[in-house]
Formats: sequence, C-alpha cells, structure tokens
Amino acid sequence: LEEERILLGKLTQLSQLEKSFIVPKGIVVTTSAYEEFLTPEIHEAVKYLENIAYGNKEGDLQEACNKVSNIVEKTLLPKKICHSINEDLKDLFGDEVNQCRFAVRSSATGEDTAAMSAAGQMDTFLGIQGMKEIFAAVKKCWASQFGHIAVEYKADGFGNGFNECKHSELSLTAKRNGQVLNSPMAVVIQEMVACEVSGVLFTCDPVTNNPSVITITANFGLGETVVSGSVEPDTIKLKRTNNGKLEIEEVVIGSKHQRIIMQESGGTTTEDIDEYSRNESCLSKETAQRLGKLSLKIEKYYKSSRDIEWGILNDEIYILQSRPVTNVAAETDNEIKHEFDAPLRCENEYYSVANVGEVMPGATSPLGIDLVIKCFSNILKRSAKEKGVPDNFLQSKYYSTGLLPFYNHVMITVAELMTRYGLDTAASKGFMISIFGRIIDDPDIVEYASSKCGGEDPGQSLMFNLKFYWDLFSYDFGYKKVKKYLDNYHLNYLNTDTAEDCFAALMKSGSDFDKGIEQHFEGTESSSTWNMYLFRILCHAHGRFDTDVYSDFSSLLATSSNVESANVPHAMQEVAFQIVKDISPEEFRSMSIEEAEEWLQTTTCLSGYKFRQFLKRHGHRCLKEFDVRSITWEMDAKILIKLLQSLALGVSKEELRNKMMTSVKYFRNFMCL
Repeated sequence: LEEERILLGKLTQLSQLEKSFIVPKGIVVTTSAYEEFLTPEIHEAVKYLENIAYGNKEGDLQEACNKVSNIVEKTLLPKKICHSINEDLKDLFGDEVNQCRFAVRSSATGEDTAAMSAAGQMDTFLGIQGMKEIFAAVKKCWASQFGHIAVEYKADGFGNGFNECKHSELSLTAKRNGQVLNSPMAVVIQEMVACEVSGVLFTCDPVTNNPSVITITANFGLGETVVSGSVEPDTIKLKRTNNGKLEIEEVVIGSKHQRIIMQESGGTTTEDIDEYSRNESCLSKETAQRLGKLSLKIEKYYKSSRDIEWGILNDEIYILQSRPVTNVAAETDNEIKHEFDAPLRCENEYYSVANVGEVMPGATSPLGIDLVIKCFSNILKRSAKEKGVPDNFLQSKYYSTGLLPFYNHVMITVAELMTRYGLDTAASKGFMISIFGRIIDDPDIVEYASSKCGGEDPGQSLMFNLKFYWDLFSYDFGYKKVKKYLDNYHLNYLNTDTAEDCFAALMKSGSDFDKGIEQHFEGTESSSTWNMYLFRILCHAHGRFDTDVYSDFSSLLATSSNVESANVPHAMQEVAFQIVKDISPEEFRSMSIEEAEEWLQTTTCLSGYKFRQFLKRHGHRCLKEFDVRSITWEMDAKILIKLLQSLALGVSKEELRNKMMTSVKYFRNFMCL
C-alpha cells in the first residue's frame, strides 16, 4: 500500500506490467519528492485557487489556475531531488544518459484506476533530452494538475460556475471520484521509443462495452495523435470466437493525414503522411492479431477490461500504458437510486414470481406491496409455528423473507418455500408444483436451499401430521366460516380524513384479514396435497416420473368442476355468446364504453341479466387483484366492457369460440388458480 501511495496511478500499472511484458525502462519521481518540492508560496496560491473553486471568494478560475501553474514552473527543484534523478537515470542508462530521449508523464492519485481514467487531463512531454530539460518537464507535469482543463475535470466540469455555487453544494460537486485539486503526484521518466506505429487498444467495445469485440486504433509514428484525437486513425475490430481464437471482423482505414515523430535534436515534430500510406492500413492483420492476443494476457492478468496504449518498433510490441476501461462497470442513475430496494443476503439467492405473478403480474403499487407482504409474511410464519415445519421465515431480523419486493415486483424467496415440507418429500413436491408450477430439482438450487434451510422431513412430527390432515378435510368448513366473517366486515379505515391516516389504519387492520389469508394458504396447501396424491398415483401407474405424468395431471385438472377462478373466463364467455344472440356484434362494438355499460346494466335481455350476475359473483376481481390499489370490475367495468366488445365482434359463433379460448388462456395467467 505504501508503494502504491508513493507511485500512484499509471506508474503502479506500469510497474506491474513490467514483470511480464515489454515496457520501456524508466524511473519514478515519487509523491514524497512532490511534497518536498511544495513551498509556502505554492501552498498559498493553491489555497487561493481552492477558495475560488469552492465559492468562498469571487474570482476568475482560469486566471487562478494559470497563477498556480506559473509559480510551480518557476520554483527551483531542490538539489536533493535533482541529484536523485540524475543518479538514478545514470544507473539505468549509463554515461550516455544525456543522449537518450525520454517521455515525462504524470502519475496522480487515482489516475488510471477503475474509478477514473483522467487520460489527457495532465500534460505529457515527449522526446525530452538532457537533465535541464528533464527537470523542467517534471515541474511542468506537477503544474499541469492545476491547469484549467484538469481542475474542471476534477471538479466535474463546473468551471467558472464554481463561484456561483454554495459551499454546501460544493461538498458534493467540487471533487470528481474523490479527486482533490492538489493531489499527490508522482512523475514517470521513461525511455522514449521511436515507434513506427502506435495506438490504443480496448479489450471491449469502448461504446457498447461488448466484451466479445477488441477495438484497435492506430497511426504511424508516436501515439499522441491517436490519444489526443488530432487525426482519424485506422480502426481494426477483432472478434473473440467461442474456441478462444481471434478473427478480424472489420478494418476501417482512417484519413491519418499526419504523424508525430521524434527529432534527432530532441523533442518531437509533426509531419504529413504521403497519400499512399494514408490509404493503407498501418497495421497488418497478423500484427493486429498479435496485439489482440497480447491484450488478452494483460486483461487476464488484471481480471478486468483494459484500455492499453502500445507502440511497435522493429516488430517488437511495447506496452506504454494499461488502465481499466472506466465506463464498463459504471452504474446508471436508476441502479444507484434503487440499489437497496431489495438487498441480496448472499450472491446465490434465488427469487421467483411463482404463483404470485398470477394475481400481481408486473409492478405492484407501494401500498399493495406494504400490505400484502406484511399480511402474508405474518401468516407464513404463524403457519410454520403451528404445523411444526422448519421456521425459515424468522432467520433474519433485518430482511423480509418469504415474500419481498424486487423493483416493485412481489417475489418469493425460493429456498424458504421449497424446503417448507422438507426437500425430497411427497408433501414438498406437491407444494412446489402448486407454488412454482413444477418440481424444482436444479442441483445448484437444491444444494443452496439444503445448506440454507435444511432438508429434514417434518412429516415425522405428530403435530405436523395432525394439523396436515385436519386442514385437508376441514377446508370447506373453514372457508364458509371465513366468508361469513369477511362479508360482514366493516372497512373502518375508509372513515379517515387524510391519506396518511387511511394508510395507518389500513396497516393496522392487516390482522383483521388474517383469517382470510390463512384460509387462502390452507386452500393452497390442501390443493397441493391432493396434487401430491394425484402425482404419486400417476407416477406409480407409469412406473416413472416423466412428461406423460404432467400431461395426465393436466387432463385431470381440466375435468374439474365448480372451480371458482376457472368460472371467470367461462362466465365471461357465456356473456359474450349471449350478446351475439341478442344484438349484432357490430352494433355492440359501435357503442361507446359508457353506452355499452348502460345497456348491459338496464336491458331486459338475457345479456344484461348474465352481465349483472357476472358482476355480482366476480365483480370483486380484476387484473392485479391482490394489489389493493387496483380498480375492480364492480368499481369500474370499463376494462370488462372493452374485452366483451372485442370478443363479441366475431362474425360467427365458431370464430367467437376461438377468441374465447384465447381469453381463457389470457385470464388464467392472471387469476389465482
């Protein structure tokens, strides 16, 4: 950690690369040297800049930036630092160090990390030759972090608008990714490679973040033209195949009218590229694939997508820089806003809409979520205690269990419910079919559920057996008793004056519905039990469990009569058939929704009678009927009328019957079976 603090940014990346890849030699002027270099005059100028940036003083931000930069460049380097730079370079390059040319580059706190790139925000000086020029370049690197562009980048681009912001606002906006204006900065003094071709490589698509595409941009000469965007480079895209190979997907020849090269006398110069070279790719396909393979090794080393600067000289590939692609894992504003809506207790948690999706499809209102989860979770816990089954719903006081919201969709925690009656028991299989529509036997889910909740068979408990069979044979009696109670229930919370009071009263009244919800669960579990017995009989008859068992089971369910939820589409079908008999479907369709409703409510035709009977029996139902915010058909029959108009439009009874079958399938997806 201390080494990384001293080296920082790109130098930390380069020092790691040097162990396995060809990286130009160089030395580091550490952050300790920078801190030793700072004088009271520099500190005072920086403080003045910060006061303007933070809105404590009025002033011109760019002028303040220039003032700090000028003071830094004019301040003499301490002799100790000059001596260390001179000696370290001589140790590395020998007596001919003054004939060598170097790239002098910044390496600031947080720069070129996963949090931020900062590419191009600090200055880089190429082709530097001689100690005097190196010392000056080091100071210019330090000064560049106070340049107007760099300060704006750190301050999230507010620029001169800083002095219009309040100090309280700047506590959040005056920094970008934790970057302060005067951050510790190391400087890299690196051997300059007179590259014939240079460029940038992304191990994923820089626009779409597609990891299967490697994007290479390249130009003749040094890579500054590509990094700065001063020319249109060649672009080569490589495609990763399933067998791990790389294929050339696309080659786009850029205009690349200029290149930057090193001068013999030191420094760099820009020259035009001849027309023939402009029209040719500066990289061969073979070299592009070599680059791609090398980039995959770097990506594997860092375990993240990389933004790599590279250069080629005498057919050798030099890695000049490697930084994370900073926008790959960036979270959207919506993801950040809803980050803690449904915290996962572990990375292997499993959720499912299961049969909840039939009565609360799609997003549910916050009111519906609060009421349903409170009521249902309480009954699940109470039922577990009464039956002596594993109490999976009281494992944490921090999280809702059993039912919980996920992006406003009510979902079931799979592990808790699939182990409610053990893992491999007849009761558990029947229960899973009722809740999830199938027996869950995925090895990963079974292993996780077993380790989390245990897989003991609760059927050995005497309490469980007694309660189990009592519920099985007494359901009808309990249903009638609860129905009578709810029919006479008075909704006291409707007498409140404000929405807040209504909500509080509604939540308090949740326990009033316990009997109804408990009966709902008893019905589900009783149905599950009978399902289990049917499955056991069918499996025994077939000699194995296969798709034929499911098919026969479905056929048996289809023959059931007097099923409340199944009566909804059937009764609707009868109303639509009667409308076709009483008036023409075109006439009914031509009515407005209001006219059609008035006719059905007042007509003496059989259509009106069947419609009114339908509302009397099923008017309390609707789509998303478990969401208390949903409008029932009895409250507003417009949706029901629209559906009837659509169904009645068939020109023949046969066509109408076909549409009705579609309607039956549609409604069975939304009604509680």
